[in-house]
Amino acid sequence: MRNLKLLLQREPAAVGSLVASVMPLLVLLGVVRIDEAGIAAVVVAVNAGVGFATRLAVTPVAADTRSARAEVAV
Repeated sequence: MRNLKLLLQREPAAVGSLVASVMPLLVLLGVVRIDEAGIAAVVVAVNAGVGFATRLAVTPVAADTRSARAEVAV
């Protein structure tokens, strides 16, 4: 799990690239009915979602540490 977090932190757009690679195959097989603009929208949405989730998962919460330090100093 740690390696996956590090990989996503370095390159979260890799998931979008994977989706962009798989979607045309799914369309070709008839599993999904979507046009090129729809595939682009899905890839952008996946990149945005994964990027946001990655930042939430790997970014330390600085606000909590500041408030804890303020309580200790008082």
